[in-house]
Amino acid sequence: MTDLIRRFSGSVLIPVLLVTVVLSTGGCGIALVTAATVLTIDVVRDRREARTYWDDNKAEVEIRRAVAKDKDIDDENVSVTIWNGVVLLTGEVPSQRNIDTILDIAKSHNHTRQVINRIELAGRTNMTSRANDSWLTARVKTAVAASGTLDATKLKIVTERANVYLMGLVTRAEAAAAVDIVRTVPGVVRVIKVFEYI
Repeated sequence: MTDLIRRFSGSVLIPVLLVTVVLSTGGCGIALVTAATVLTIDVVRDRREARTYWDDNKAEVEIRRAVAKDKDIDDENVSVTIWNGVVLLTGEVPSQRNIDTILDIAKSHNHTRQVINRIELAGRTNMTSRANDSWLTARVKTAVAASGTLDATKLKIVTERANVYLMGLVTRAEAAAAVDIVRTVPGVVRVIKVFEYI
């Protein structure tokens, strides 16, 4: 029996076990396998090392959590986005003291290589503005994917107050192509490059 398992382990056994798990757990198994597949494709297509990918995502969650837990930060609407150790802070807070505290939190994280502060000293944006930003992000991603000139998975797109921030490890030609595409999307006020060039 062990010989049989060893013989088929590389080709048949794993898919069979995967199907067994999916069928035995019902819908949850399908969701789990689908999520794992999408995540695997995302990691494989990303130009960052797998370890950097995971560290970026972990650091993003940790910095967001630290900002949310800080009792000195009032009524914040802050987004934390990390690509290859570069932290992009966007959003708005009501005081400079809040911005300074958030910057200290981001800079003190052990995964942070650089912090780019684009936090506005302002009141919270309303839900309509945030919904518009989400809609613009979707339109920008669609435009990049539809262009056929760029792989949309190589870019991180963040929109705040109709300003589109582009992150990723790209060539200069890819960066120029991305900016040209994003500028054509209706509703985009400004395109800000936060690229690292390879």
